[in-house]
Amino acid sequence: MKQLTAAVLASILFCACDTQPQSNSMALELSDTKIIKITYDTPHPIRADNARIIGMDEMLDMVKSIDYIKLDSSEPVGVINKMIVTKDKIFILDAYVAQQIFVFSKMGKLLYRIKNKGRGPKEYQSIRDMQVDTIRNEILVNDALARSYLYFSTDDGAFLRKETGVANCYLAHIDSLYINYQAPEQDFNDNENWAILVSDKDSILYKGFEPTPLQNDNFINNSFTYDCDGKLLFTPVYSDTVYQFMSISIVSPKYVIHQKKSIWNLYNQKIPPLEVDKLIKQNNYTRYAGKFLDGGNYASFEIAHKWEEYITPRPYFWDKRTDIVFAWDTANVDEDAIVHEIIRQPIAVYGDTFFGTCSPQIPEEYRKNLSPKIKNLLECSKESDNPIVVAYTLK
Repeated sequence: MKQLTAAVLASILFCACDTQPQSNSMALELSDTKIIKITYDTPHPIRADNARIIGMDEMLDMVKSIDYIKLDSSEPVGVINKMIVTKDKIFILDAYVAQQIFVFSKMGKLLYRIKNKGRGPKEYQSIRDMQVDTIRNEILVNDALARSYLYFSTDDGAFLRKETGVANCYLAHIDSLYINYQAPEQDFNDNENWAILVSDKDSILYKGFEPTPLQNDNFINNSFTYDCDGKLLFTPVYSDTVYQFMSISIVSPKYVIHQKKSIWNLYNQKIPPLEVDKLIKQNNYTRYAGKFLDGGNYASFEIAHKWEEYITPRPYFWDKRTDIVFAWDTANVDEDAIVHEIIRQPIAVYGDTFFGTCSPQIPEEYRKNLSPKIKNLLECSKESDNPIVVAYTLK
């Protein structure tokens, strides 16, 4: 089990945005662009530094209900880069292997795929991010290479329209405007550097979040999520503050993730990514991963810690009702523990339900004590099958 755990945990938290300049790339002129206002509101403290560390047994004791969804394997999903769950569908983005969006029912049936890769008017060259608008029934696809925004129907995946955009790595939207998250210097402007550009298609309206020395020349991760009221949340790389977009031009600090030794304490120092990793491994710094999953009664997030020779993400759960924070120690597994259910750290949330995935290939010696509902799914699964989605709510 320890080997399984290490394989799962030894993952890269931050991915380089490898968007390459196009042959016609030009520096964006931003000198007259308005700056996003960041309010001076006091964010709610989330005391991860005082978190109660729990193991698998205690984590399972916190679970109120659990369900397993076996995804249709007629079309293989390569890597799950993002999952969005709505009332009746599960949207999975595989950005680099299949380079498609897979849309499943809540029962696991594959409804359709968005696989329009190409250079045509209805196609994308890359598919770096997606958002789902349940009001307009649209899927927004971010083609970072072609600097385009494409829309598809949530009903059947049919192409709707394509708009010209600006250079970015990740994308969100508020109403009909776009929130573009850029890697350092991606705007090709030597005089200015901003993480966020708000645009109306390819017209820049606002700029915000000027990188600190620590953030400059560093990788970024996709930290766009939405709170339980549908407001856009964003965390700049390495920061410990979760910001909420009140409008396209006003942002407010909503939460701050307190850590005992946060890498963000060094925000004013220029430190390359590999040196940041050394500080975590050798000096016990930690790093908030940036993706805040805001549920009804609980929120979940990850903090990178040192574990043996690895840097591993530890899941945290914040009980909004009691203000208690739980740190789920997934790295140190009790070899003799009797496990009846399988749960995984969440990658999506809908209402009070968190969603993770597990491989259908659980070794036989670990299956004997599992509950019939997951045991039966595993027994009828093949090695090549798509992952099983684990859906659970907490007490």
